[in-house]
Amino acid sequence: MLISKVYSSTHLFWSRLISYIVLPYYSFLNLFRASYTLDTLDVKIILVTEYHRIGDVIMITPALHYIKTRFPNAHLILLCNEPTASLANHLNLADEIIPVTVPWTHWDWSLSKWIKIRSFARKLGIRGIDLAFDFKGDLRNSWFVWNVRAKISMGYSTTGGSFFFTHPQTMDQGIHQSRRANELITKAGCSPTLMEPELVFNKNGCIVLHIGATDPRRSWPEKHWLDLIQLLSEEHKISVIKTPESGKLIKQIKDADLKTDFFAGNLVEFKDWLKDQKCLIAPDSMAGHLAAYIGIPVISIFGSQNPDLTSPVSKEGIVITPNIPCDHIRNHWRLCSQCMGAIHPKIVSSALLDLLSRLEIHR
Repeated sequence: MLISKVYSSTHLFWSRLISYIVLPYYSFLNLFRASYTLDTLDVKIILVTEYHRIGDVIMITPALHYIKTRFPNAHLILLCNEPTASLANHLNLADEIIPVTVPWTHWDWSLSKWIKIRSFARKLGIRGIDLAFDFKGDLRNSWFVWNVRAKISMGYSTTGGSFFFTHPQTMDQGIHQSRRANELITKAGCSPTLMEPELVFNKNGCIVLHIGATDPRRSWPEKHWLDLIQLLSEEHKISVIKTPESGKLIKQIKDADLKTDFFAGNLVEFKDWLKDQKCLIAPDSMAGHLAAYIGIPVISIFGSQNPDLTSPVSKEGIVITPNIPCDHIRNHWRLCSQCMGAIHPKIVSSALLDLLSRLEIHR
């Protein structure tokens, strides 16, 4: 059975314990903060924090759109990680994009870096943030937002820390990440609807393979990628994206003399090139979300993690999962490399050919 939760029981236990310990201190400090209501507040500056992963930012793009629609005269600031900033600027996701490196996104417990990020939050708060959103439900994110001192702040108290927000909300951990963001902004009067980009089918483009994933337990085995290329390369144009993880596979492709192209470029160049391709095949990663965002058909390979929570939002998206529930001994509560390995290349090839046939008929 797939797990429909964002956080593990262990994570929740320790986070809520820490929340309970610091509750008296922060509750006391909150007594000295002024209270505001949206009905009377002139919202001039809005902050959205989403600095974990590139795909996370892409999944909240509908929410950013609806925030701007609800507050058209406000200055919208998006706080994201360094690799995402250039793409966010290129896509014009907010009026201002601020890149930041946050220690807990890399499990960095250096005290000096935590003090530095608190100082960063407080300097940001000097600008007079009227409204702040954080969609993660992570206690550390919530603590960051509290240090910004926005007049009104909204976020999920899933891991504790409801006192870090002026308007804490309860998260439904069983719904898609994009929908969770939309649910939160409704509390500020936004009216989101389901957004799916118009499908783009480039018959003469390449079938793009992006093997990269932030966690190796999300990755599909290299041998499976090689076998998939062997199945497809005689009849279709294949292009493999050069990433830090793809070096060994690319060497194997060249050694086997398979007909394959390769693409190398930064994130913006990748997006501009991808929009002219036929479709994309990738594990649960940024590439699938970016392809869906620009309307390119996507085949996503998922292991034991629940695709209902994070799969690309696409009209012609296909999600491939193992045929049987995970019963492997694994070192992660949600991810399983053995489940990824259980998905045979012929299953992916068959799904691709069915998708292309369907798209040809409906062109």
